[in-house]
Amino acid sequence: MAKACAIAIVLGCCVMVSGCGPNSGIGEPASQDSGAWDSAGGGNGGAVGGFSSGGADGGYNSGGASGSGGVGGAQPSDGSGGATGSGGGIVAGGTGGVPTSALCPSGLPASLSDLAHLANDDTTSTKTPLGTRYDEVAGHIASAEEVSFLHDAQQQPAIPSSTSGLSLKALPVTLYPSLGGAPQPADINQHAIGNCDGDAAYGSLVYANPDFVKRLITDNHDGTFTVAMYDPQGNRLNVSIDNQFLVDGNGNIGAVSGKNGVADWATVLEKTTMKYIEVWPVIGDIGGIGSEHQLPMFTRGGGSIAFARGALSPSELTRVIEASLAEGKLISGGFGVELALANGFKTVTAHGYTVMFPKAPTIMASMRNPWGVAPTDNGYNGSTDGVLDIPPDSTWAGTIDLRVIDPGEACGDGVTAPYAPAQEDVRESPAMLQLPRAR
Repeated sequence: MAKACAIAIVLGCCVMVSGCGPNSGIGEPASQDSGAWDSAGGGNGGAVGGFSSGGADGGYNSGGASGSGGVGGAQPSDGSGGATGSGGGIVAGGTGGVPTSALCPSGLPASLSDLAHLANDDTTSTKTPLGTRYDEVAGHIASAEEVSFLHDAQQQPAIPSSTSGLSLKALPVTLYPSLGGAPQPADINQHAIGNCDGDAAYGSLVYANPDFVKRLITDNHDGTFTVAMYDPQGNRLNVSIDNQFLVDGNGNIGAVSGKNGVADWATVLEKTTMKYIEVWPVIGDIGGIGSEHQLPMFTRGGGSIAFARGALSPSELTRVIEASLAEGKLISGGFGVELALANGFKTVTAHGYTVMFPKAPTIMASMRNPWGVAPTDNGYNGSTDGVLDIPPDSTWAGTIDLRVIDPGEACGDGVTAPYAPAQEDVRESPAMLQLPRAR
C-alpha cells in the first residue's frame, strides 16, 4: 500500500520532516458508551451540504466521496452498495452533515484578533475539512483492499521504519486505567516510538474533552477494538485493531501506554493511526507525526494556527493559552532550547508537549511532556506526570512554539482549570523509570 508521502514542517515535533443533526445523513455513535459509528446510515445526504455532504449547497467534494448520502455501512457488507457502491464502503453513516465550523468556531478566539498577525502557519484547507496536511491525500478514495485492511482487526500495520528492534505482541488492555475510570493525560506515556507530538495531541484532546475520547472507542470484548475516525473527505469510518502492540526485545511495551506499561485507550488510538496512514499517508511514518496530522483523523477539525518561537511575549503567550483553552481549542507546543526550572526539571528539544492551563497566576504556561515524567540531572521524576510550570520570563517565552488546533467534533465546554492528576495515577515503577524514551 505504499504511496507518496505528504510533507510538512511540524513545530515542536520529535522528527522534523520537510453537521450532525437528525437529518444529516452521517449516522450517530452506536451507543453512548461506544464510539464506532453505527451502520444504519441516517438522513438523506443533508439539505445544507457541508464537507463531502452530497447536500444541496455542496461543500468540499460535493456529492460525497462514496455516493450521495444514503445508508453507507461501516463494513463493506453493511451498506447498500458495498465498498464502492452508492453510500456504502467505508462511510460509516452516509456522507451528509454540516461543516465543523458550525459546531465550534474555527481559528483564534476573537479576543486574540490583535495577535493573529504574529502567527506563521494556518492549516485551514479549501480541499478537505481535515486541513492542509491532508491536501495531498484528499482525493484518494480507499480501494476495496484498503477498506478490508482498515476493517479487519487481524490485519496488522507495518512496524514503523523509524523504530528499531520492536515487534508485535498480544497484551492485556485496560482502556481506562486511571482512578475513577475516566481517560486523562496520565494515561499517555511515550516509549519507543518517536511520535511525541502525536502523543501530546492525545493529551490535549483528553484534557479538553475526556468524554469524546470514550466515545471514539468500542471494546468488542474479543481482544479487538473499533475506533471512529474520519477519512480525508470528512466521512466517518470505523477502523479496527486487535490487542497486538509494539514491544522491545525484552518484552517491554514500546507503544504509548498508561503508567507501568499498561496498554490503554492511547495505545489503541496509536495503532489505529498506524493503519490509517498506510491508506492515507499524511506523513510517511508515525515517528514524527505532528499534532495537526494526528488530531483531524479523529475530530474532523483540520484548522490550526501556529506561533513560532519568540513570536509572543510572556503575557501574550499566556493570553493565547488561556483564551484558546477556554474556547475549547487544543494546544500543542515545544521548546527550542534545553533549559532547567528551579526544581531541576528540564525541557527536551525537538519534542512535543501538551499545553495546559497555567497552574497559578504566577505561571506563564504549564506544559506536559508525553513521556509522563520530567528529565532531571538524576534521572526521571514522575511526581507531576511530566508537567513543567514555566515562569513568565522572556527567555522562556522565546523558546516556546505553540499550535492552537480546532477541536472539530471534539468541541466541548472549554478548560479553565489546571491539570491536577491524583498521585495514585502518576506513580511509575522504578523499572519503568529506567527505560529509554524516544523523542
